[in-house]
Amino acid sequence: MQFFRKVALGSIIAPIVLSLACLSAPVGAAATTGAKKDSKSSVQEKGKDTAKKKPAKKSSPAKSKSKGKKSSKKSDKVVIEANDPKAFTKAILMEKKGVKYEVVDENHQPIPTAQPEPKSESGYFDFSTMLVPITHEALIGSKYGIRDHRLHRGIDVNVIKDEPVVAALPGTVIMSKYNSGGYGHYVLIEHENHIQTLYGHLSQRLLKVGDYVYPGDIVGLAGCTGKSSAAHLHFEIRYKNDINIDPEMIINFPKWELKKGVDRIPKKKIITAHYNMQRKLKKENVYIVKKGDTQADVAKWFNISIPALCRLNNLKEGAPLRIGQKLRGCR
Repeated sequence: MQFFRKVALGSIIAPIVLSLACLSAPVGAAATTGAKKDSKSSVQEKGKDTAKKKPAKKSSPAKSKSKGKKSSKKSDKVVIEANDPKAFTKAILMEKKGVKYEVVDENHQPIPTAQPEPKSESGYFDFSTMLVPITHEALIGSKYGIRDHRLHRGIDVNVIKDEPVVAALPGTVIMSKYNSGGYGHYVLIEHENHIQTLYGHLSQRLLKVGDYVYPGDIVGLAGCTGKSSAAHLHFEIRYKNDINIDPEMIINFPKWELKKGVDRIPKKKIITAHYNMQRKLKKENVYIVKKGDTQADVAKWFNISIPALCRLNNLKEGAPLRIGQKLRGCR
């Protein structure tokens, strides 16, 4: 009986153990499969990371060299657009400075131009590109030279009030202000080769210090400001501010055109003419005080203001004058 009981008990337990073993087997297999999948996914992710971290390809030396060559081929020429109204004067300025330039059309295609070598300026002045500051023929009111016992440093041109006055040469404005004792509203422009031009008695100044102008640019409007009884332009040409140049050495005013040979005027000729005028002025520009003379009398003789007389001679306004004292009316 005991034997049969053991057999029966074994027959009952065996199926139970087998069933439990079968139930537990899929769970283990699933776990193993999941682990395999996790390992695969981690490998794939590592592969992606390494792909992302791969350094970018460096450009070959040949390519970098070719890039350097392209940048070095950049044109060093100044580009001037043909439809620019100042193209002509800009080209002249570039030629005079010895700067290479290129004229381009509306499609930025180069237009062939003859660019002669810049002329040597040593010992000579070149006024061949100069414009007359009044754009039409006009009468000359007063010439360069000694007037009222003092030097009239420029030329007076009769004009219509408020008509435009234009720049004679390319240059930079170095003075633009009002002078009550003489020039009135005036503009002084510095050009190449130490040449200066002055435009006086303007009714209005249209340029300020530092402005760059080209020939034909409007400097201001003509007027009669300062020491002036009627509308006129006082126009001066100077060399290094101290050497006066007679405008009639350059411009034929009756015909209102440049004279022949102004592209090569010897500096020596202009400097000599200036000092010849200074020697003549030395005789004319001296007043010897007589008994009873006042500052007003002497100022009237020179046709200048009392403040101007005092400034030129280091006098105190209203101070009495000494008999025999020598006074001058201009520098």
